[in-house]
Amino acid sequence: MTNDEEKSGLLSGIGLPQLLLLGLVIGVVGVVSALSVLSARSRARDVTRLAHVREMQLGLELYFNTNGAYPSADGVLALGQATTACLSEDGFGGPCSAADTRAPYVEFVPSPPESGLHGKSSCDGVKNAYCYETDASTFRIQFELEKANSILGLVKGANCATEQGFSAGVCAPYQAAQ
Repeated sequence: MTNDEEKSGLLSGIGLPQLLLLGLVIGVVGVVSALSVLSARSRARDVTRLAHVREMQLGLELYFNTNGAYPSADGVLALGQATTACLSEDGFGGPCSAADTRAPYVEFVPSPPESGLHGKSSCDGVKNAYCYETDASTFRIQFELEKANSILGLVKGANCATEQGFSAGVCAPYQAAQ
């Protein structure tokens, strides 16, 4: 058998239907892989958001243990902005500086990764924010997730963090003093 005969023998068994099927299989594998990567990225962003909120909860508890109250806020504050970038003895304020004599409770108050969010947690003129509110004895931080988290009982969309932990859904507003 010559080289030409061997080559034509191998290719003669593969027809157009088989090539189309092979292309379809490769396409399906590609789509499934792409969806898996997108889902993993979304979960990673949600893990980052939860870590941010947990860090703020811990900083707020340290502040409360020292001061007997949570940092004051006039209305709802969007955390992680220029005016709320640091949690120190003075409460939320501009960026912490090396000149501060006492260590801050949270040196860098983060803002959430915005990719994948839909504006379910917006406040103080900032879309997609960690929204902080307090009555001095309790606090609430509203935040958004891209996907539900069944382990923590959180939903896709707005969720709430308090001194008691996490809860699903929008934070309940404080009632006005009577």
